[in-house]
Amino acid sequence: MATFYRGAGLDTYWHSRDARVQGFQAWAPTKEPSIPGVMHHVVRGTTVSPYVSLTRSYGIAFGYATMRGRRRPSKERPAFVYELEIEEGQRQVRLVDPVVEIAASVPRPVERSSYQHDGAQNFLLGVVDPKKFAKVLQKTYRQPPPQGGTPRPPLLTVELEAMVRALRDAEILAVSYIPRFCVRERYEVW
Repeated sequence: MATFYRGAGLDTYWHSRDARVQGFQAWAPTKEPSIPGVMHHVVRGTTVSPYVSLTRSYGIAFGYATMRGRRRPSKERPAFVYELEIEEGQRQVRLVDPVVEIAASVPRPVERSSYQHDGAQNFLLGVVDPKKFAKVLQKTYRQPPPQGGTPRPPLLTVELEAMVRALRDAEILAVSYIPRFCVRERYEVW
């Protein structure tokens, strides 16, 4: 049995509904799952998808609950972190690992279009934390001599961005629905 978490920020959809009573349902549960859908859900935060985001990290769920709501939670008005347990092979829940799915779909290394970036070694810091490391994302990439061509920032593909963010957030996606019996606990956090 695996343990997962989901943060519910103050005054958000899942804060106002008790998943212990109704489970979790994606906003578009009948929409066909797809690799582009996985990438847009992870990178763009697309909520109109067939996916429900979970994390393997309580700390990440805590961060989402306390920092991503419409208001800051307090002891009097707490946010929530849900704890879920899902068994291997549980028929009611289909889980998708975004990193595995996306990695299996990327082109071979010798193909012209690659998911790899062409920036410096610290480029991924900007993908992990675009607010703190925005300069890394915008810095002109280094070219071989004689360094001609139009200066531009390093290449960042949606595939790379989705894999890095999924790793950053220890993210796993549930397809369509998670029944209420999988929800084991709801912690009040602030």
